[in-house]
Amino acid sequence: MRLSVVVSTHQRRPLVERLLDALAAQRLGDHQIEVVVVADGCTDGTADMVPRWSSRLTVRVVEQSQRGLAAARNRGAAVATGSVLVFCDDDIVPGPDFLRALGDACADGATVVMPLVRVADWVPDGLLSREQRTWDCEVAKAMRDGRPTIDHVHFIATAIRRDCFEALGGFDVSFTEAGAWGKEDTELAYRLSVAGHDVTCRPDLVVDSDCVTKPRIALRRGRDLGRNDVRFARKHPEVARVLFRDQLAHSRVVRTVGHVMTAAPSAARLLALPRAVVVRAIERGWMGGLLYRWWLLVWAAEWWGGVLDAGGREIAARELRR
Repeated sequence: MRLSVVVSTHQRRPLVERLLDALAAQRLGDHQIEVVVVADGCTDGTADMVPRWSSRLTVRVVEQSQRGLAAARNRGAAVATGSVLVFCDDDIVPGPDFLRALGDACADGATVVMPLVRVADWVPDGLLSREQRTWDCEVAKAMRDGRPTIDHVHFIATAIRRDCFEALGGFDVSFTEAGAWGKEDTELAYRLSVAGHDVTCRPDLVVDSDCVTKPRIALRRGRDLGRNDVRFARKHPEVARVLFRDQLAHSRVVRTVGHVMTAAPSAARLLALPRAVVVRAIERGWMGGLLYRWWLLVWAAEWWGGVLDAGGREIAARELRR
């Protein structure tokens, strides 16, 4: 089976070099691979660097102006030639049997094969990495129990049959335009589910990844997520309940911030000072339950700010009242 590994990147040349080293070390068995690196608005020499691996990999590079992750993935898929597409984020480091395991599962009839991606041991302990590691454990349990939701499905390091991907129309590029972040994976997972496709979960196939440990980046992504949850709800109105009610059922802080901000959007200004203090504390390596609660508060304000930015006040308020 021929696998096409699609790597989308923006200004992260060292990570691409690390990933290409890992791909060159794969033990493929009966499978063949090609690697397509999509340099999405890169000015850091990524495109010039990729051909250096041509003696170890069948690899090509595609350059485009920055259009965002979803568009870059679609572009890579369009020029790939394999019957199976393997989407890999640039910050993962797969083990040597990763591609063979994906290829074997697809050869046995799987349509989508998803490994367990976890924060790597090399990522220092901290409030944000600890939060992500907790989420990784929740995902692993859901995968082992056979109860993953669409929110657990990712294309960080996931294989999908080309015919299925093309039939679904690929990723919706509007979610990640101009470098925005989030929900393009979840939205495609939703369409997979509606079309009746199962995701084969492989919690035994573990892929290491870096983690966002900078609070300013995490808050910016939180605002993008708020905007994209509104986009998701408008495209698929039937999921609004999940996005703005069910997902918040066990998060009193996020719900409370939502009630306040949908009633009085200007209330977010009250969190400006705590936000600066919390960010500085995390940057200095502070942790603890109290700091985490303050972090959740300022993150919730960013997420709800994104919801309001996207004009989602009415949608969110309606679901919160139910």
